Amino acid sequence: MTKLDELDKELLEIVCRQRCKFYKEGQEIKEKEYQCGAYKILKTMIQEGYLTLGELKNYSAKVIKASLP
Repeated sequence: MTKLDELDKELLEIVCRQRCKFYKEGQEIKEKEYQCGAYKILKTMIQEGYLTLGELKNYSAKVIKASLP
């Protein structure tokens, strides 16, 4: 089983569960390498201070609004 830190939990909720068409429920528990390239890029950007979780949430909300009919 993969151990998730707080940032992983936040990213899974904001990006994977809400927006990713390829994410399968519980994937992070079943697979050791569940992180796609985009996930890894976003996590690194947050860890290095180029992006905050708040900014990511705002961008995610814009994407969700844009995809509504």
